[in-house]
Amino acid sequence: MVYQSIAYLGVATIGYALLSRRLARSPITGPMYFVAAGLIGTSLGVWEPLFNAHAVSVLLELTLGLLLFTEAMKLRLVSWSKDFELATRLLTIGMPLTIVFGTIAAVVVLDVPWVDAAIIATVLAPTDAALGVAVVQNPKVPKRIREALAVESGLNDGIALPILLFFLAVLAAEEGTQLWSLFAEGVGIALVVGIVAGGAAGLVMREASRRDWMRERWQQIMVVIVPSVSLVVADHYGGSGFIAAFVAGLVFGRMIQHMDKTVADFADDLGTALTMLAFALFGGVFLAKNLEVFTLAAVAYALLSLTIVRMIPVSIAMARSDLDRWTRLFMGWFGPRGLASIIFAAVVVEEAGIEYGSVVVAAMIVTVTLSVFLHGATAYFASEAYGEWYRRESATPP
Repeated sequence: MVYQSIAYLGVATIGYALLSRRLARSPITGPMYFVAAGLIGTSLGVWEPLFNAHAVSVLLELTLGLLLFTEAMKLRLVSWSKDFELATRLLTIGMPLTIVFGTIAAVVVLDVPWVDAAIIATVLAPTDAALGVAVVQNPKVPKRIREALAVESGLNDGIALPILLFFLAVLAAEEGTQLWSLFAEGVGIALVVGIVAGGAAGLVMREASRRDWMRERWQQIMVVIVPSVSLVVADHYGGSGFIAAFVAGLVFGRMIQHMDKTVADFADDLGTALTMLAFALFGGVFLAKNLEVFTLAAVAYALLSLTIVRMIPVSIAMARSDLDRWTRLFMGWFGPRGLASIIFAAVVVEEAGIEYGSVVVAAMIVTVTLSVFLHGATAYFASEAYGEWYRRESATPP
């Protein structure tokens, strides 16, 4: 039965791979395809013998760790100039306001205490470019808009995680645990592990490559191994594995910045494949077994989270910029929720065991499901329409 499960997933992946170029110009995105494949797999009973809850959790955490590491690797803090002004606005103004608005909405709509509401809002704050890849890869969309959305989605899960840990620490403090010691321990250990792991790995890889001891393919394999080790070691010692992977990526990328830029290509490709597998697991393990969570309150909160809770903060963040209202609306709509929200919700339930944990999971499942299909269905056509509109506006004499 296990072999049948692997065969099913393999055939589904091959099917998408063969049609990937055609599907890229259609309303059907990779996440939509694989969520549907997960749902179908559940009806066929293919997931049960292959995955258990712990195995799924480990796979998802390693996937997010790899994505955080590779995105951080590419980040050059010294070049963070006005080219990244829009991304800076989204991350430093838009994201905190999204959490504030999401917290208020959760208190009102879901009727949960404010700390639990803040946890829900933080879980659903990070965006996922995989759900709107047609937007960030469409050359008709202005480059600065595409880059802003791509950088935001690459970095906001790393920023959201300390905030999530803070609210979890607040919740623990209400139960008698020292707030700042718990928070400092989780972040502090992660920083130490990330700096040491990323620095050591980057140093030895750079020296081995300089001395011509290391083949190119093993350079690419090493990029996959370092985030996994960082995540596991940090978790073992009580720190945040995700923060450790992100910090390790920052340091590692800095150490090898003069090496071949293709060194992360294998990690990027593997991250894409694992992300699609994660959406298949989401459809088969989370969504298929929890269809009853689609209550009126959960759907209402999800719609608010994808619209007002996101759009108003983006508009405020872009105040006094040169962006017109249609561009602000476009950027506000394309804030899809995906892998980070799935994993953060699992972390909340596993580590905190909060009273309203089921509400957190319900909000995540409904919001991510609606995001997969709403953002996926509109990504290609909306980016094409916006790109054509921008071309006409740019060609119009002032």
